[in-house]
Amino acid sequence: MYCSRCGTQNDDASKFCRSCGLDLSHTTPVAAVRDQQVDATELDLVREQLHDEYEILEELGRGGMAIVFKAREKQLERDVAIKVLPFSLAFDKEFVERFQREARTSAKLEHPSIIPIYRVGKSGRVIYFVMKFLRGKPLSSVLAARVTLPPAEIRQILVQVARALAYAHKSGIVHRDIKPDNIMFDEHGLAVVTDFGIAKAASGGKLTGTGMSIGTPHYMSPEQARAQPLDGRSDLYSLGVVAYQSLTGRVPFDGEDSFSIGYKHIMEEIPTPPLETYDQRTVFEITRKMMAKSPDERFQSADDLVQALEAGGGFAARGGPDGVRSHDAAAAHRRQARDGAPQAFGRSRHRPLGGGRGHRAGRPRFVRLQERTAVLRPGRPRRLRVGRPPRHTRPAPVV
Repeated sequence: MYCSRCGTQNDDASKFCRSCGLDLSHTTPVAAVRDQQVDATELDLVREQLHDEYEILEELGRGGMAIVFKAREKQLERDVAIKVLPFSLAFDKEFVERFQREARTSAKLEHPSIIPIYRVGKSGRVIYFVMKFLRGKPLSSVLAARVTLPPAEIRQILVQVARALAYAHKSGIVHRDIKPDNIMFDEHGLAVVTDFGIAKAASGGKLTGTGMSIGTPHYMSPEQARAQPLDGRSDLYSLGVVAYQSLTGRVPFDGEDSFSIGYKHIMEEIPTPPLETYDQRTVFEITRKMMAKSPDERFQSADDLVQALEAGGGFAARGGPDGVRSHDAAAAHRRQARDGAPQAFGRSRHRPLGGGRGHRAGRPRFVRLQERTAVLRPGRPRRLRVGRPPRHTRPAPVV
């Protein structure tokens, strides 16, 4: 028996999914659906139902919520991606109606970083929607190949995704399932967010089970793990998990099952990884704020996150993590010391210019040898005879 949420194969006698904990007694086993047409594969069935308008070329991938095919739209002669929901869900009339309603709402979103949805439909047991075909790879494939990303690239991805989320949140749509699999790249390298509305369509009724919330456990926010009402700040938490994984090469919380992972999201603090550079530390500080346990302690909107990323995410003047001062603060300190202004970090052991014992107001600290006053140490002038060099500059006697 396959779990309709995460796609994990379970024993036929299992009551709960061993991966995500879904109550399997309330879902139709995939095997029961396949027994009706043993000879027909999923690909053949989709081809049969959609052959009038689309030529199904190949399967691109599959997950717990859908199977994705590459197809050719016959009328417009363009490549598209068709996402088909698991056939076991076709028997859940409530879910089908909810999914179509949410998909139509998501299709109204028009943003460069949100994948456009061309069509939503149902043909027989095939529940599908047609969207733009992206020739790039998902972020999950990029991380699988490269493990980590440089801080500048992480910033760029976060800005692009956050702008898409800001647009969707203003339209009243919360994604609910931000993860590397749902962040794609187009042929120009632009990050594009996919699967808006699917998680919300699956978040009610029998699909999620009692007291559970839809989503991927590793990227769930604490309020999502508690099955509480969500707003846009939950998406920012999930995006923070993506940033953490891109920076360190691993997710912050892991466990044997979804319950243990959700518990860690709720109770445990984010682990602090070893960070070698200033850019890594600034990205981590932004990530830490995104992953605050309380939504009130996070960025209150995706626009606020974009502003922090574009501003550089610098620290306060007294220093960043591990007591390291920011470059801007250090530069300001050098300028203040040069101009004689009060310094930002502690007291100077030197007297200010133009002051001190024996000085007249405005007299420079260093004077030429031909003048009658020279300063050997700051704040302690000494009278010298004209033309005679200071004692410490006289040549050694010849023996």
